[in-house]
Formats: sequence, structure tokens, C-alpha cells
Amino acid sequence: MSSDTGVKLPGSDAVVRWFGGWPSFHDAEIIGLSLVRTGESVLRVYPYYPNKPATVVFIFEGITDMELADFSSQNVISSLKIEEVIDQTKEKAVRLTMAPCYGLAGRIDAANLRVELLPGKSPDGVSLW
Repeated sequence: MSSDTGVKLPGSDAVVRWFGGWPSFHDAEIIGLSLVRTGESVLRVYPYYPNKPATVVFIFEGITDMELADFSSQNVISSLKIEEVIDQTKEKAVRLTMAPCYGLAGRIDAANLRVELLPGKSPDGVSLW
């Protein structure tokens, strides 16, 4: 994971190997978000890397807070940031923040966050590159 965040996510090594470094999520598309009260919630992000297509899957456990807005048929973010925070429960948490471009943006705080890589083109066929 990028050194500017200081957070090492389980699974990030596979993402770094695939992209040759932690990807820039500028102009990445949110292709899915599934939230559950207990268990694992999942955010699927498709970074803009036409020569290395893959979906980066963020898996949250123990979501403690979130603020999301503007879900649309297309959800492009200008950046994605991950940091350690003290959440509203006064406990350590990992915060994923999506800066807006068009559509979904906001933040999700969780007790645990890991990442998985799914190589290949976007499974929903939205992205044409």
C-alpha cells in the first residue's frame, strides 16, 4: 500500500504486484457496494488502468460509521484515501474516503479492512476500456 497513508492492508501486496505500485484511484469507477449489518461489506472499485484491468475489492468488517452520498448509474471518484482514525465509538478504525467526481462519494469507517484483486475487465461491462 502507498507509504503516504501509513496503513498496510491485508491483501495489498497482490494489488501492488499487479499494478506495479499502489494504484492511483483518480477516475476510478465504483462498480459495486454491498452493505450488511453483520459480516462483510464489500466495495468494488475499478481503477483506470487500460493495460492492466482489474477490480480492487475492499472488504470491511465491523463498520462503525459512514457518510455516503450521490449513488448513480456511473460513480467515478477523484481519489481514494485510507487512514487510521479514532471513530465515533472512540475506538481505532480504518477509514476509506472516496473524493467526489461524479456519483458516489464519502467515507466508511470499520474495525477491519482488507483488499483483494480480481484481474480482468470490469465484471459488469460498464467500463469500455
